[in-house]
Amino acid sequence: MDVVIVGGPHSGVGKTLAAERALQALAGLNFGAIKLTVADGEFDQPHDRGVCGRGASCGVCETVSTALPARIVTAQGAIMKPNTDTRRLADAGAVAVAWVIALRANAPVAVDKALDWLRTNGAHGAVIEGTTAIEWLRPAASVLVATDPGKRWKRVAVQHIARFDVVLLNLIRGLHGEISPPPAYQAADPIRCDLSDTDDEGTRAYQRALRALCASGDGALAAKRGASPRT
Repeated sequence: MDVVIVGGPHSGVGKTLAAERALQALAGLNFGAIKLTVADGEFDQPHDRGVCGRGASCGVCETVSTALPARIVTAQGAIMKPNTDTRRLADAGAVAVAWVIALRANAPVAVDKALDWLRTNGAHGAVIEGTTAIEWLRPAASVLVATDPGKRWKRVAVQHIARFDVVLLNLIRGLHGEISPPPAYQAADPIRCDLSDTDDEGTRAYQRALRALCASGDGALAAKRGASPRT
């Protein structure tokens, strides 16, 4: 199964929107989607204490703990709830959607189980919205979307920026950011795009690049597993 990872350095950069555009670009290839929520944020205390990486609790991450280190949500009532990221992924064309909520150490096993579930539900590929997956997966394609300026970057995005095949600069109207991205981000020559606009040339360039990376199907994933990270 080919996997496409869509990540971002922090919240509010348009990660779900980039995942939607990815699914639309891969229409007809039977891609499913996984929303990956890693419950032990990098900037704050463990989520068992009710604080997430955004600095406040929404109640989601408290549903996992050392006693229950991962959850895979597939119930249609939850996935298709209006105004949720999972509903957006489904509406963008995912043939099946799973939501993985896991502590960092348990995320790889949980994602593998979610991929198996997608496969049994008709998916031939998967778009994973979740930056952390780049730490252990070797995807057919990987996308990093950011803004300039923005917020403090997570460690995983800083350390692994060179491994992302497509780097995007999402032009969000009225953006209020305070921190410039690390130098490696500009060195990656990001595609300037307005992901909210399907006719934007940058958005179309992103989708063309993604289709090209995934054009060879399962062979692309096999080749990437044996490849060195991009430098």
